[in-house]
Amino acid sequence: MWPEKINSLLLRSVSLIGMFMLVLISVTLFTGVITRYVFSYSIPELEVLRKFSLLWLVFLGSAIAVKEKAHLEIDILSDYLSERGTKIRDAIVYFLTLVGIVILVFIGVAAFKSGLVRSELVSIRFLSSQPSLIYYYSAFLVGSILMVYFHLLNARGLFFKKHKKEVQSK
Repeated sequence: MWPEKINSLLLRSVSLIGMFMLVLISVTLFTGVITRYVFSYSIPELEVLRKFSLLWLVFLGSAIAVKEKAHLEIDILSDYLSERGTKIRDAIVYFLTLVGIVILVFIGVAAFKSGLVRSELVSIRFLSSQPSLIYYYSAFLVGSILMVYFHLLNARGLFFKKHKKEVQSK
């Protein structure tokens, strides 16, 4: 059962990184407010950390939401559909969601390439040259790849477990 262990480890890692990003954004916001309003001094590097942690938090959180099936779901027709109709609806929804996530992967690849040639606009005092924006834009790519992975796991669980139950009951 090593795939389940890998899936569990991956989900735990993504959750821990997401929690770290949440703490990082909270600390940088608090520090920025205190330094700006108490000491009348602004630290521009905090803005870089805030943008970084926000992007990673959004895309890792979206991947976790895909895994947990916590995104918006409209079930207005669910009461009126037969079991076969529900399966067809589920297949259509999963396919359209997969198409949307694959589009995000392509956007992530384009953002990753763009991040390689663009540099940070906020000056970072302790660096001799401005870093590329790859550390921001890689969140798009990593998050969307994780979304595809978790979505395919959910689809496998939805469609193939039901089929196995039907075969076992016969």
